[in-house]
Amino acid sequence: MKIDTGRIPATLRKQLNVQSLLLLTAVCGIVALELPLPMSAWGMREGAGIGALVGFAVAYLVTADLLERDTLGVARGFWLSLQVACVLYAFERFQNYPVLELTVPALLAVIASQIAALVIEPVAIFVIVCTSAALWAVTLVHGAWPGEVIPAVLFLALQGCAVILTAATLRAEQARDELARTNAELVSMQSFVSETVRDRERLRIARDLHDVTGHKLTALKINLMILQQRGPEALREHIDRSTQIADQLLTDTRDIVRQLSDAEGLSLADALGKLASLLPDRMIAVDIEDDLRVQDGEVARLLLRAAQEGVSNALRHGGAARITLSLRRIGDRFMLRVVDNGRGLRGDPAGFGRSQLAERVHTLGGEYRLQNGAAGGAELEITLPERAPAA
Repeated sequence: MKIDTGRIPATLRKQLNVQSLLLLTAVCGIVALELPLPMSAWGMREGAGIGALVGFAVAYLVTADLLERDTLGVARGFWLSLQVACVLYAFERFQNYPVLELTVPALLAVIASQIAALVIEPVAIFVIVCTSAALWAVTLVHGAWPGEVIPAVLFLALQGCAVILTAATLRAEQARDELARTNAELVSMQSFVSETVRDRERLRIARDLHDVTGHKLTALKINLMILQQRGPEALREHIDRSTQIADQLLTDTRDIVRQLSDAEGLSLADALGKLASLLPDRMIAVDIEDDLRVQDGEVARLLLRAAQEGVSNALRHGGAARITLSLRRIGDRFMLRVVDNGRGLRGDPAGFGRSQLAERVHTLGGEYRLQNGAAGGAELEITLPERAPAA
């Protein structure tokens, strides 16, 4: 059985644990009511059956912990198989109790739900057919051919319902996460476009102030200087005061133009912040200087696209629950890092998005590096010059 190592969403894990706890509690309650009292009246078969149920509970807890820590599929497959073995053994031990024969196999639905959350539906259906066949084979141990076919079919149907419901829940969770990622990318891109428009408007205002207002104020000052030399003495005081006002206004205009020019460039803090804020459970931590501005629009767009691609890959393919996104200016270059706590790289070939991103980075004279992190997960590091090379 090939178990996929994809991480199960936290909400689905919680749902599986609650359902399993309720079903296991119900089965144990029925077992307690059916077995004779006191316990000294139990024989070897009853004791072994109770031991198998305890073994199932322990195997389930271990499997749940493995799912939480996202371990290798081999370990998961082993503990799932152990759960199946415990249920089948308990079923065989309680053959003398008709009610328990129709109760204990219900635990197979718990196993079916776990399997459906890990593998695709056709594989899950094949597995539950095999477990139902094994259940039917156990009935042949103490009975004649053809054994108890109807109970095996009923429990196959019960497992099938568990598989369908779990798979539907998993698809809904994945669709919700994908929608959240897409919405976050769109909102962050919208913020970037708004910042681009503001930057262009700032630059236009600065140019208009310099080219129109600045020149006219200079002409006004020249005319006032001429009046100072040729004007009547009675107006000298007013002319001097007007000259001082014109000087101050020209100085203020130049200061405003300089400030607008210094503020030229795109700030990615808002766009990256929105990318993080719209994802659930505060999955992304953003570390960026508030006054960091990218002068070149093409470089800014690529930095934002790289951040979106890194976050998307960490969530979709890496199953990450925590991502750290940082942007720094080092000398005349920008460095973007996306670090996650997911599964890391497992030798999968680069997809279209990753290949295109690397190509665009190299086209702009940057460096692209993607590797496994020292503490697990993946690390994406991109370095770009402050301005794109001329075409």
